[in-house]
Amino acid sequence: MAYVAQNAGRIARALVEIAVSRKWASVTTTLIGISKAIETRLWPYEHPLRQMNLKVDTLYALEKWADDLSISDLAGSEPVPLGILVHLNEAHGQAIIRAAQQFPTLEIRYVLRPIAVDVLRISLEVVPTFDWNQKLHTGSEPFWLWIENEIGSDILQISRIVFHQNTTALQVDFSILVDDGNPPESVTIRAISDRWGGSEESVRIPLDGLIMPLPPHDNTKIISLPFLNLHDIDTCESFKKIFSPSIRVLNTLQTQAFWNVVCSRHNVLLCAPGGSGKSTLSHMCAWYCGSIGMYKDVLTDCVGGTSCKALRILLGS
Repeated sequence: MAYVAQNAGRIARALVEIAVSRKWASVTTTLIGISKAIETRLWPYEHPLRQMNLKVDTLYALEKWADDLSISDLAGSEPVPLGILVHLNEAHGQAIIRAAQQFPTLEIRYVLRPIAVDVLRISLEVVPTFDWNQKLHTGSEPFWLWIENEIGSDILQISRIVFHQNTTALQVDFSILVDDGNPPESVTIRAISDRWGGSEESVRIPLDGLIMPLPPHDNTKIISLPFLNLHDIDTCESFKKIFSPSIRVLNTLQTQAFWNVVCSRHNVLLCAPGGSGKSTLSHMCAWYCGSIGMYKDVLTDCVGGTSCKALRILLGS
């Protein structure tokens, strides 16, 4: 029996981690409830205020006469009416109210921020709405916070937040993918305490009227051009002598962009992965512009990396 009591909580926590890694929303919710029930020795159907320091007769009267009232309803009640409701006196009503006000509850506010045609950012402000008690809440109160799909089967994004005594609010940003710019009818934000049974908040976010940004224009497709031979370029002989020892034929990117980068009089922004020949085109541009007395700006960027080179060419004849 002692072995089961010591290891049941560990097994339940391991199952929670598995469910979180698989992004199973409803399964994670159930397993977190089972884990807390084992750790607090409290069945999920029992009143959450059993975890507070209330007297036995007060708990009995609360479950018998006011079991249908939520924690927020109890926290906003008056001592005298609540004492009458549970067939006790004002002091018992005040004790129930104080316990409800110290029970961990949250308020979730959200702002929808469409980023792109297929990306939606949901900015959350999570505010603790309970009175901190150092003996009950110790040093911190951890919560699971995630966003799940409209049917509650999958976790779209998850985070673990921690409240301290001086925490007034926590800012959390979730970014979710939207298929073809058509958002689902709704998503749900769910916050579950990692320690307290019955401490759970959920907010349904309707998305049926959300307007996403328009899709961007298609990029210009690469033209099927034969590789450009350096000796076929109509430039000065010094230009060919400089680059011909190392380069004989330009690659696909260089062939496609050679005219705009090297021969045109317009400033150029060239973006391509690393090692695709952007720097070589910049060097060619420098020598070519120097030979004809032209100046221009050339900016080459490595998409997805950190390489970025800017070249200001101011060469006169």
